[in-house]
Amino acid sequence: MDWSLLDFGWRVVLAIVAGGVANFILGALWYALLFQKPWVQSTGRTAEEIQSTGGPGAGLGLTLLGGIATTLVVAIVYQWAGGSTVLDGLLIGLILGLGVSFWERLKTAVYNVDDRVRPWAMFRIDTAYNVCGLAVAGGVYALIA
Repeated sequence: MDWSLLDFGWRVVLAIVAGGVANFILGALWYALLFQKPWVQSTGRTAEEIQSTGGPGAGLGLTLLGGIATTLVVAIVYQWAGGSTVLDGLLIGLILGLGVSFWERLKTAVYNVDDRVRPWAMFRIDTAYNVCGLAVAGGVYALIA
């Protein structure tokens, strides 16, 4: 593996940040608008209990940082694979989402022992977001880079 072949010029860095922000925005829409009620139910807690611990907004900075970090991984794979189109970025994000996130979330769902949590509902919502988020991040990265 030749790391010297990777390009991290200003445009690529901008594309990585933009992909992370796109992933973050998708997450906000996903959890605040599209799947808020079923996701809260899947946690086994009430909306009030979640709000009392700082609410979903308590981890927004970490979520944004995570989106940028995962877009960096997508960018590295994109460059190593010789990606050149937005479709390449979308597919690489999709492959990484299915290949990594799906299996990690599946393990969490299988081994979850908290009786309040509905692991399969949470698995579906969270995994679908992770896979779609990585695909969107890859597409945005490829569009700008």
